Amino acid sequence: MMYRFWRLGRVKCGWLAVLAAGVLGLAGPPARAAMAGAWETFSDEQNTNAWIAYDYADGIDYAPFFDETEEYAYFTYTEDYKVGFIADNLVGTGEFTGDYPAEQIAAISCWVYIGDLAELYSVDCALYADGPYGKQFYVSAFFGSDYFSKSGWEPLFFSFDQPWYYDDGTTYQPVDPRTLTAVELIEITFTPIRGSAGGSEVGLDDVTLEPTVAAPGLVTSVTAATPRNFQLAFTPGPGLECRVEQLKTPPAAGWEEVTGQTGIKGPGQHVFLTPAGPTPEFFRVGADPFYTTVYSE
Repeated sequence: MMYRFWRLGRVKCGWLAVLAAGVLGLAGPPARAAMAGAWETFSDEQNTNAWIAYDYADGIDYAPFFDETEEYAYFTYTEDYKVGFIADNLVGTGEFTGDYPAEQIAAISCWVYIGDLAELYSVDCALYADGPYGKQFYVSAFFGSDYFSKSGWEPLFFSFDQPWYYDDGTTYQPVDPRTLTAVELIEITFTPIRGSAGGSEVGLDDVTLEPTVAAPGLVTSVTAATPRNFQLAFTPGPGLECRVEQLKTPPAAGWEEVTGQTGIKGPGQHVFLTPAGPTPEFFRVGADPFYTTVYSE
């Protein structure tokens, strides 16, 4: 699998996107703050134009086409050459680049559009990142055409719980994606079948950096001062919003959210206080993904 090294270091310059030419050993930009829960909706042409549609037929970067009716990015095959949709530091404010493990990102999810399933060979996702083989492209397992039931829209989930791979020119070496840091770009690539006449449309929407959903660690205490309060402290993880719930009376009635204790986000610690009375009360903390729409200038 051949990938490009010369696209790295793209910067804004008026209406142009300037590409820093280079080969191996290119010093890329410093790691940015990846954002768990970052969500690209391709809501307008400006957001779509911040992405790159790379046509493997001529090796040129294009702006993806924008579908104004359904709001998604798309491109078409040139004969049987691949098409890659790429996000780098110019998408949003760099939310898709940076240190994924530090941000506890669990996966990259998206919706893909396949204009003609008979023309598709596979879809995969690649990261240009620092990993066990250095600064390289690391690629997910691919979704072959037999994974999809029909032409049209299908969701995909590129999990970091499964091995990704490095192509050393001879074979694919398995890599733990949770070791990949300093991500400089992501690419979601559509590969047509060999001998395709081209012209078939492929599209992309709702690209998301999925957060790791886990309840935060809890620290409980009772204040010494009078009146005494029960104190519950916790720090929500990246890309999560938490809520405090209380067990109803009688317990068979289940749990209910505590008023004013929902939608709690990090990165700071949150402290919940309630009077410590003689009757036992039970509380718990739940966590859900919180998605932040990405906007590009």
